[in-house]
Amino acid sequence: MRRERCVHIVDDEAKVRDALTLLLSSAQIESRCYCSAEQYLASNKLEEPACVLLDNQLPGMSGLELLKHIVATSDSAVIMITAYGDVPTAVLAMKAGAFHFVQKPFDAEALLTTVEEALSRAVEARDVQQETEEFRARITLLTQREREVLALLLEGLPTKLIAHRLQISARTAEHHRAAIMQKMQARNISHLMRITLSLGHPNSGETSSR
Repeated sequence: MRRERCVHIVDDEAKVRDALTLLLSSAQIESRCYCSAEQYLASNKLEEPACVLLDNQLPGMSGLELLKHIVATSDSAVIMITAYGDVPTAVLAMKAGAFHFVQKPFDAEALLTTVEEALSRAVEARDVQQETEEFRARITLLTQREREVLALLLEGLPTKLIAHRLQISARTAEHHRAAIMQKMQARNISHLMRITLSLGHPNSGETSSR
């Protein structure tokens, strides 16, 4: 089964974990279960976006505390499970960054709809993360001069002005521009800007090597 179709269930009640596992399997969604926040933390790389069904009432670290920890370290989609009528907890969960919250007892159809939405969000976040890592590797291939040209491209300067600013020929500036586009695998300038801005400053890849 595809890894992105996996939901992490964090709940200290075995019967709840079993019920959620059965429900998710009916929709061909894999699940992994944890009986505490500590077990989840010990078993997962938090920087990796995931879809998490998280009960607030947990022994040790509370679900709300784990939620804050997950949100601070990743783009995971966390669905909080709260007791019926526990509105204050639901409000706190949403303010803390929960994707959604569901109340016990569950409405199976509504829960599956929410999980599907959360899975889509987690998959998209993983794709962005992977793309960003690839872009970060590509930007290290740029020479110092190409980084200078890139910075000016991001300012919106045309090639002739870039050449004037750097005191190089227009042909040389065009050459650097083409090399940047090829190394970054950018389809056009707009794509190049999106790629580079996702990494922060165009010279960010250089900073770590100094």
